[in-house]
Amino acid sequence: MTRVGITFNKNHHLHDSLLNGYPCPENPQRIQNILEYLESSGLIDGEIFRFYDSIPASVMDILRVHTREYVDLIKACTRDPRQSPGNDVYVCPSSFDVTLHALGCVLKAGDLVISGECRHAYALIRPPGHHAGPDSCNGFCIFNNSGILARYMLEKKGLERIAIINIDAHASDGTYAAFEADPRVLCISMHQDQKTLYPFKGFIKDIGVRPAIGYCINMEMPTESGNPEYSLFYDEVAEKILDKFNPQLVILECGFDAYHKEPLAKLNLTVDGYYRIIFKLASKWNVVTLLEGGYHDDLGLLASVVLRALAGLENIKDEVDQIDLLASRHAKTRKEFNNNLSLLKARLEPYWGHI
Repeated sequence: MTRVGITFNKNHHLHDSLLNGYPCPENPQRIQNILEYLESSGLIDGEIFRFYDSIPASVMDILRVHTREYVDLIKACTRDPRQSPGNDVYVCPSSFDVTLHALGCVLKAGDLVISGECRHAYALIRPPGHHAGPDSCNGFCIFNNSGILARYMLEKKGLERIAIINIDAHASDGTYAAFEADPRVLCISMHQDQKTLYPFKGFIKDIGVRPAIGYCINMEMPTESGNPEYSLFYDEVAEKILDKFNPQLVILECGFDAYHKEPLAKLNLTVDGYYRIIFKLASKWNVVTLLEGGYHDDLGLLASVVLRALAGLENIKDEVDQIDLLASRHAKTRKEFNNNLSLLKARLEPYWGHI
């Protein structure tokens, strides 16, 4: 068995804001940087890690999450790229085809894992998806990649319990909107305090609606939170609830903008922080990881960290001095984190018991 299968949408470069005449941080260079880094690292050996081709998804796959009216809006905007379907969302004439190829990569990644051909999979796709709800989109996203994969697995593959975990710096508001009333899908999002960062949604109080109250979990990470806070939240809340839920598949919305070098957020995860969460997930459950945000120069480095964690290989050396990083941050970070963690535990106790 190949430990980790990798897919990527080869036509992603046709979705490019420069085709509309302006720059955007969500651009083709993101995946290009990752692929160049992986090639130069020699990590992809064809045995532990292997690339797989995929075929485009269908419109019917998109309709598992999104409304027909919304899909028609996206198509209309591609015919007139001067129109935008949402805030901070651009489209080009080929964007719809690019999204179909991206979703095809996502579904292929899921098939590889469920069939047993691979233990885990990593879909290196763009545009990202976690801000796209059933009938709207924002924040560089067009269609909800993780949501469409989850519904595909429920409806076509017969799965009954799926967990979607978000570690992007921004709240997974589109995924929340799609599954807030679906107890088959456990959504856990750990993201920067939404009083300080777009989309200004995803608060601790937001835990889903009937019949799925308690199945949408939002942890607000104070600005400057890093490896210690993420580890505590994962160990004390996320993993315990995952153990109780016992998912048949974990879909990881893996944004790299919680990284300490990210210019669009204020969190301090390092390579060790990413590695630890993903390694712990992969040691217990089958994981399909999807590329989400991240707009700095270390995307390739972090992608290699994800692959190592999924495969159970030793991590690369973390060059960040954790003592200096902790000393340089504001003293109230840990206090705010502890308060938030206590509030969340109290909020979830009626649904998950004492955690």
